[in-house]
Amino acid sequence: MILFFLFLTLIIVLIYPVLAWKMLKALKQKNKPKFYRLSTILLILILIPGFYWKVLPGSNLFWNPIEKAEERNYNIELTGFEFNDGELIYEYETKRAFNGDGYSIWIYKIDDKTAEYFKKPKNEFFTEHPRTELRSHWEPEFWKKTPFDKQEKKFFDFAHSTLDELEFELEDLLYENGNYYAYEYYMHRYGVGNIDFYILCPNRKLIVKINHNT
Repeated sequence: MILFFLFLTLIIVLIYPVLAWKMLKALKQKNKPKFYRLSTILLILILIPGFYWKVLPGSNLFWNPIEKAEERNYNIELTGFEFNDGELIYEYETKRAFNGDGYSIWIYKIDDKTAEYFKKPKNEFFTEHPRTELRSHWEPEFWKKTPFDKQEKKFFDFAHSTLDELEFELEDLLYENGNYYAYEYYMHRYGVGNIDFYILCPNRKLIVKINHNT
C-alpha cells in the first residue's frame, strides 16, 4: 500500500509543472475561467500528498484517531484485550527492501490498567492469540509464560536484537518470571524466514514488538 501511494505521489508531483505551464498559457490568453479551473486542480493535487504524508498542517487531527483505532484493533488480535500502545521508549529499524525485507523493534510502555489485566489474563490469551489478520498465512505460536522454552531458540535467535541504551536485554525479559512471549512466523526452505515476535511484561509495564523479514 505504501509503495502504491509513493508511486501515486510521484505521478502527482510530475503533473505540477504541466499544470503550471497550462496556467501560464491560460493567463497569457486572458482565459480566466480556465486559469481558475487549473488553479483549483493544482491546489487539490498539492493538498492530497500533503494530507496523506501528514505534512499538511492539521492533517494529524484526522489521521491520529484512525491510527489509534487501528492500533487498538491490532492489539485485540494480538492479545484479546483492547489497549493502545503508550510511550515509545525504544526503537530500531533498518532500511526496508522493496519487498519489505528488514528488521524493526519497538518497545512501548503500557498503562496501569493494561498491565494489571495481563497479570492475570483470560484463558483465551493462551489459546487463541496472537492471530492477526495481517499474518493470516503465517503460523501462530500462542502466548506462553516465561521462562522461555529453549527448544524455541531458533525463533528467538531470528528475532533477537541488542538493546542499546537500555538497562536490560531481551534475554532478561524472556527469563524473568511474570512475563509472556508469543510469535507468528513463516518458514522458508532453509529455516525461519519471517517472524513477528512479542514480549509482554506486566511488572515492567512494557510490550515489545519485533518484525524480521528476509
